[in-house]
Formats: sequence, C-alpha cells, structure tokens
Amino acid sequence: MGACCTKDHIHGGGYMTYDRDERDSNAGDDGEEVRRGDDGETVRLRGSSAFTSMFTQRGRKGVNQDSMTIWEDFSGEKDLVFCGVFDGHGPSGHRVARYARDVLPTKLSKAIKKHPSKPEDGLVSIWEAAFEESFKEFDQELGYDSSIDCFCSGATAVTIIKQGEHLVVANLGDSRAVLCTRGDKHQHIPIQLTVDHKPNIPCEAERIHNSHGRITAEKEDPDIHRVWVPDADYPGLAMSRSLGDFCLKDYGVISNPQISYRNLTRKDEFIVLATDGVWDVLTNKQVINIVASAKNRSTAAKLVVKLAVREWKRRFPGSMIDDCAVICVFFKNPPMLMKSMTSVGRRNVRSHPEFAVSRSCKSMGNDRTREEAGGSVNRDSSKEEQGICRSNSLTRGPPFSRALSHNLKMGKSCREVEAC
Repeated sequence: MGACCTKDHIHGGGYMTYDRDERDSNAGDDGEEVRRGDDGETVRLRGSSAFTSMFTQRGRKGVNQDSMTIWEDFSGEKDLVFCGVFDGHGPSGHRVARYARDVLPTKLSKAIKKHPSKPEDGLVSIWEAAFEESFKEFDQELGYDSSIDCFCSGATAVTIIKQGEHLVVANLGDSRAVLCTRGDKHQHIPIQLTVDHKPNIPCEAERIHNSHGRITAEKEDPDIHRVWVPDADYPGLAMSRSLGDFCLKDYGVISNPQISYRNLTRKDEFIVLATDGVWDVLTNKQVINIVASAKNRSTAAKLVVKLAVREWKRRFPGSMIDDCAVICVFFKNPPMLMKSMTSVGRRNVRSHPEFAVSRSCKSMGNDRTREEAGGSVNRDSSKEEQGICRSNSLTRGPPFSRALSHNLKMGKSCREVEAC
C-alpha cells in the first residue's frame, strides 16, 4: 500500500497521524511504541515493561480491528495505571477501536479529576462514577463524529484501573478480563472478572426485547444469538453492549459498562485482558497457565496469541482466524529481579509502584468467596472447553439510504436505555 495518512484524535483533542501501512500491518509486531500523555503519562501502544506485556496479531479477515493501550502514571498520579483492550467490528470497526484506545483514557482521566477524592466518597466510588461518565460521553461524541461511520460499526471494551491493591474493571461486549490467583496448594486459579455480554443472557435479552429489538440465531450458526432491528435483517450483532452500533441503540444495545471491584492480595499474581479471538479457542485456565509458564514476562502476551492462533488452525483448518490482542499486567516483582538488576534497573522498578500489590493487603476473605460463588463472574463452560467456531460479530450492513441518513443527521439522540 501507499503512504496515505489519516488522522485520529489523541490526548487533549490533538491529533496523531498513522501511516496506512502501520494500521494494516499488525500481523505480529514485536516493536515498541511509547508516547507521552498530557499529564506526563507513559502511554504504551506496543512493547513491554517489567510489569506488563502486550501483543496483537491480525487474523485472516483483513485489517486488524483490535487495539490496546497501557497508561502508566495515569492522570498524573505516580501509582495509578490504566489498561484497555478494544475489539472492533463492522466496516469501520478498526477506526472505532482505535478511537476508543486514544480518546477514552483521556475522558476517564478528566472525569476522575472532576471528582476530587473525599474520605466520605471513597476512591473506588469515584473511579466507578468516572468510568460510567466517560463511557457515556465517549459514545455520544462518537455518534456525532462524521469522520467515522459507526451506524453499523462498533467496538467492545475491557478496561481496568489499578492503584496499589485496588482494582476496578469496566467492561462492555465480549472481550474479557481474567485474574490469576494462588490456591491453598499454590496452584494457579483463574477468576473471571467480567461477563461476556451476549444477547441471550436473560437480563440483556429482556432489555432488548423491551426496546423492540429482535434476537435470533441464523441457521448456519444456531448457537450464536444476534441482535437485529425490528423491521429488517441487519445488522446481526453478536453482543448486547458496545461502543458505536447506533443502528441498535434505540433497540436495547447499550454502551453502559459493567463495573466491578477487587481488593488484590498477595495471592493474586496477574491479570489478563484479551479480545474474543483468544477466548473463543482457549479457556481461562489455559490462558493463565500459558502466562505463568512464560520464561520471560515480556513474551507472555505474545505466547498467548501464538498458541491461540495455533489452536484456531488446529480446530478449524481453513477458517478465517480472528484478530487477537492480549495485555498481561503482573502484580509482583519478577523472580530474582532485585538480585540480578543493576542499580539503574532497581531505580526503574521503584519508580513504578502502580504495578505492585501493597504488603499490607489483607486476605481475600469475603471478596474471593463471593466471586467464586458465582455473582457476576462467569465460569468456563463446556463450550469453552470444546472451543467454538466463531463467526463475525456483525453479519450484515444496513441499506445504504439508512446509513447515509444517520451520517447526515446524527442530531437525533438515541433513546436512553438503562442497564439491567
């Protein structure tokens, strides 16, 4: 391809340019891309650090529609980290995902600053309110952006904020966050911290039906439930929450994230954020075992992606492998790190306390009991063990006239739909 360039917004309403080849080439890039945010944050789009690993690989469907980012010293706070993984779908899904990667963290940072911490409010409550506010504002702004056709295009989002032992997860769609903790016998135990927002989940289906949306599965994919507009056969969205997808926002598909909190303990080892290209072929248990077995932390995310791709090829030869994106965040110092590091290395680790778990953490107690008992946490199902043949998240586009009408007059606001 030629060196045509387009522009997307980034921090503070500015711009960053991409070469089209850069956008389309992510077939497994080991390079590093690090930038600075408005408040001095370290914004990582590719690469790894002592406590993080990230990797993405394009599938066989065209441009890579997965995007991801890690912000260290988030919002100008030395002990705060933000991570996000975004999975686009539809004709402009890659643009929605990258727009979310670049803009959503900035909106979240501004929302946090708008709510200064007060003892009576609690830090976690402020984060939760900031997540809700920033997701809502982002989706509204996306709808008015005429440069991105998001009538039948959108993206999932799985995001976290971590500070010391406090971890807040905000998720919508079917990307996933899975935490690895140690059991009583020091075995690795996966804890799924998010819910895959599928249209056939009872509370999601109720909201969609109450808004006159249709939920049906196609004959060729009877196990994949999709959302359709009431009077036509489009778009066939395979999830119940997303950013964008404005053709369905009046029919029960919402952009409200589901937010959860976890108090980390010394038993908790790391967290994995990944798109459904990984979870469709690997179970939660397999993923945490892969990460735990990586010889070098920097290669952990790449190892997950490579084994997921291999599993796609083994189970579904000739199928269109999905894009994969993975972020791993480790909570403890690497084994033997302090003994082998130079004095420069020691200073580097000490300068990033946001990834370490406080030594004063208490035991899991009721937190872990509630999560392992069920609640909002999904367990690996038999389908996860067997693997499923994933179809496209979106099956059909709308008639041209309807999409054009949306792009010309997005002034009409979508009906507000409350989360279940």
